Amino acid sequence: MTTIYDLAKKTGISKSTISRVVSGNGYVSEEKRKIILNAMHELNYIPNQVAKNLRQKHTKTIGFLVSDYFPLVGDFINSFTKIAAKYGYNVNVYFTQNAKNELKTLSLLTTRALDAVFILTRINSWDTISSYADFGPISTWQRVEHEHIYSNYIDHYPIYTDVLKHLDNLGYKNVGHVLSSLRNANTRARVKAIDDFKLKHPDSNQDYQIFYHGQHGAGIDAANKWLHAKKRPEAMVFFADFVAAEFITTLRKHHIKVPEDCLVVGSDNSEIAKLMNMPTIDLCFRNQAHNAFIYLYNELNDQQLPFEKQTPKLVDAD
Repeated sequence: MTTIYDLAKKTGISKSTISRVVSGNGYVSEEKRKIILNAMHELNYIPNQVAKNLRQKHTKTIGFLVSDYFPLVGDFINSFTKIAAKYGYNVNVYFTQNAKNELKTLSLLTTRALDAVFILTRINSWDTISSYADFGPISTWQRVEHEHIYSNYIDHYPIYTDVLKHLDNLGYKNVGHVLSSLRNANTRARVKAIDDFKLKHPDSNQDYQIFYHGQHGAGIDAANKWLHAKKRPEAMVFFADFVAAEFITTLRKHHIKVPEDCLVVGSDNSEIAKLMNMPTIDLCFRNQAHNAFIYLYNELNDQQLPFEKQTPKLVDAD
């Protein structure tokens, strides 16, 4: 059986550094981490504490990683766990919160404590995360193009363009946008859709744009900015239903009528949108949860179960 001494001999890296990678505790540079993980995979290294469990090829357990809580998390977990249970898999949810905890959780793949991992929101770079893909398949709904990570993302550019055209046809020429961080590829796709739309429709004002790193409190802040704006947008499009709901609630406290004084469009097609009776962009998160699991299942069981079709669309209020 391969030992930590064999890994040290092969890589030329100290046993203490290798131990930090195996345990998931302590700092290790991205370069050394990749070298160690590649050696572990090549030599089929299994930590002693889990060697006794090797009689079972799979634990039938998938890790669900999310960096922090936001309202859609619950809906996504519900969809993901339901399809997993249908195929006999358990799901462990990990709120990683920081880069160290995320790596510690990913290291559970190397010890066979997890068969596979789904990442809802990540902290480390995709290159660092992909280093663990040799030990179990990894999937995500985030937009990433990486040969070792499956991504069933929705391209926001075409659907956002359709929403802008729809609003323009309804007569909304002054439209505001509440967007997530530009770190997100989908946010950049939305911004490109806005820029391209402005070039084709010079009579449309799309310059009112606000960016947020998180959801909690973003809608309240956006509402206060809207209330103090010199020229208030006639319609506002949001990156999440929860943020849009906060916005609407705050406006109504100031006796602003929605949608009469300001049309609000959310994103996600979550239960919140139904409760608030507001139009929203259906980004197919339920299909994404289903397809993310199906990919992991197929990889683990050498199957080719079909994926569900993902067709984003604008859902009008009742």
